[in-house]
Amino acid sequence: MRKRRAATMTRVQKISRRYARFRFGFVLLAVIFTSAAVIFAQYPSRSQISKDGTAVLLEDYASLPLSSPTHGGSTAGTIDYKAQLGRVTSLRSEPANAPLAGSRFFVDDQSSTVYILEKATKKFTPYLNFAEIFPKFVSNIGNTAGIVSFAFDPAYAKSGKFYTVHTEKPDLDGSASATNAHLSALDLKGYSTTPVVNPPAGPAHLESVLVEWTDTNIRNSTFEGTAREILRTGYDRNHPMADLVFNPLARPGDADYGNLYISIGDGAAGETPGPSHTLPQRLDTLVGKILRITPDINLRPKDMLSPNGRYRIPSTGSDPNPFISVAGARGEIYAYGLRNPHRLQWDVQSKTLMADDIGVHYWEEVDIVSKGGNYGYAEREGNEQFFVNDAGKTGSLMNPPVPFPEKDLLKVEGINDPVAPLYPVAVYSHREGDSIGNGFVYRGKLMPQLRGKYIFNDMTTARIFYADFAEMLAAHGKRDQQAQMHELQIMYKDPNDPTSHGAKRRMFDIVAETYARRGGMPPPDHVLPGNGAATTRSQDPAHPEAKLDPEGVAYGGGRADIRMALGGDGELYVLSKSDGMIRKLTGVVTPPPTSRRGTSSKETASR
Repeated sequence: MRKRRAATMTRVQKISRRYARFRFGFVLLAVIFTSAAVIFAQYPSRSQISKDGTAVLLEDYASLPLSSPTHGGSTAGTIDYKAQLGRVTSLRSEPANAPLAGSRFFVDDQSSTVYILEKATKKFTPYLNFAEIFPKFVSNIGNTAGIVSFAFDPAYAKSGKFYTVHTEKPDLDGSASATNAHLSALDLKGYSTTPVVNPPAGPAHLESVLVEWTDTNIRNSTFEGTAREILRTGYDRNHPMADLVFNPLARPGDADYGNLYISIGDGAAGETPGPSHTLPQRLDTLVGKILRITPDINLRPKDMLSPNGRYRIPSTGSDPNPFISVAGARGEIYAYGLRNPHRLQWDVQSKTLMADDIGVHYWEEVDIVSKGGNYGYAEREGNEQFFVNDAGKTGSLMNPPVPFPEKDLLKVEGINDPVAPLYPVAVYSHREGDSIGNGFVYRGKLMPQLRGKYIFNDMTTARIFYADFAEMLAAHGKRDQQAQMHELQIMYKDPNDPTSHGAKRRMFDIVAETYARRGGMPPPDHVLPGNGAATTRSQDPAHPEAKLDPEGVAYGGGRADIRMALGGDGELYVLSKSDGMIRKLTGVVTPPPTSRRGTSSKETASR
C-alpha cells in the first residue's frame, strides 16, 4: 500500500511541476476580452475563459473524519480508500441570532453524517447519522445519493427547526420508517412517511426525502427533538431533489417569509429520448423545477394545503406561486425547464436568487431565477438548441449546423401562449470543465478587491472562476449576452511545506496530493477517485489521449469534486469531497485589473 501511495504522490507531483512551468503565462485573446460581455452563439473551438492574473490565497481550514459511502441500512464499518475520503457537500452557519452561531458550523458528509464543527478547535462532533436513522438510506449510488442538502429555518433561533434532503432506495430490506435505536433523544412518536410523488413517465428507482427537524436544545452538540417528513419524490438514477434555501430578505409578516425554495433535478429525464424527455417542460410534474412551499402549515392558513397535507403552497396574498391557476399544473412550481439546478443562492444586496444548473454534454450555466421563468431545458442547453435524438448535440454541433429558430418560443402544455425561454447569465463549455459547482456574490472583508464578483467553480477540474455580478444582472433575459468569466489563480499555503509561502498551484493537484497523503488509493492511471469527462483519459481507442487543462497539461484523471460555501461572516470556503477537506480563501494576492475591481453601482434587483 505504501508503494502504491508513493507512486500516486510521485505522479501528482510530476504533473504539478509541469503545470507550474506552463500555467502562469497569460495568453489574452483580444477578440474575446475587448468587450465587457462575451457572446456564446455556438460551441467554441478553444477556451473562452480569461486568465487576467487575479490570484487569491487558499489555506487549509479543517479535515473531515474519514468515511465511506453507505450501502444501505448501516454505516460502512471500514474506510474504502479507493473512494472519496470525506464527502463534504455543504457547510452552513446558523442564523446570526442563534446562541452559538459565531462558534460553530454544521457540515454534511454525504456518506451518512451531519457534523458540528467547532471553529476554535476544528473538532467534528457527529450530530445526526442518517444511516442509523433511516433503514433505506443509501449513498453509494452515483455522485448524488446520500445527504444532499441542509437549511436552517429563518426562526431557528427560537424554534430549533432545520431541513434536510437525503436519498432512500425503497427496495432495500428494512422498515420504511425512521428509527431511534441509535439516538434515543429523537422522538419519533409523530413521524410517518408520505406517499412518493413519482414523475408521470420513466422509471423511479430512488427517492429523495425532505425532512423537517426540531431540536429542542440548540445550545449543545446533541440532537434532542423530533422529525417530520415533508415531501418524498421519486427519480431514476441521478439529479435528485437538491438544494434548500429561504429568502433571507423576508421578515415576519412578509409574503415570502417562511417559504422554502427547493431545487429538483430531472432524474436524467431530459436527455432520455421518448416521453421522459419532455418532463422538465411539463407543469404536471416536479422534476426539473424550482419549487416554493411553506413547511409551517399554520403560518398562512388560507393558502392551499399540499396533496399530502404536510405543507402549504403560496396561493393567496400579494405573492402567490405562478401556476396556481393553471389547470393540471403543480402549484409548488416556482420556475421550470432545468436539468440539475443542484445549488441555489440568494444575494441580499441585489435581492437576486440564482441557480447553478449542470448541463448534459456541452454547457454549464448560472441562471438568475425569475418567478414563473422557463429555462428552456430539455429543448435548450446553454443558449443553444438541444437535440435529444441526435446524441444530445446542440445546434452548432449538428451536421450540418441547425440555425436557431427566428422565433425563440416554446409551447408549454397548460399555457395558452408560447413561452420565451430564459438563458444563463454566465456559461462555460465542456472545453473548460464538465460540471458546474456553485458560487456566491462575494461581499466579505478578506478580499475587498473581489467584492461584487460572483465566485464559483467547476466540480470535476476544481477550477475556480469569477464574473462581474453587474454584468450578470445586465445579461438577464438576453440570449446573446453572458458575463465574461475569469479564472482565479490559486496560491496555496501548504501546511506540509512551510517553505511554500503560498506557491501558485492548480487546485486539482492540491486535492490529489492531499488525497494521497491521507491514504487514498485511486484507480490505475488516476490521481483521484471517480470519473470526470474533463480530466480522465478517453476510453475510445481512436482517441486515447489524456485530458488536458487549457494550458495543455494533463489532469491525471478522476474528480476533485469541489464546492463553495459562504460562512456567516461573509467569507468563502472551498469544500472537496475526494480528499475530505475544507479550505478557506483568505486574501487577494494579485487583484483584478483596475476596471474590474470593487462593487458596481449598477447592481439592482432582478428577481
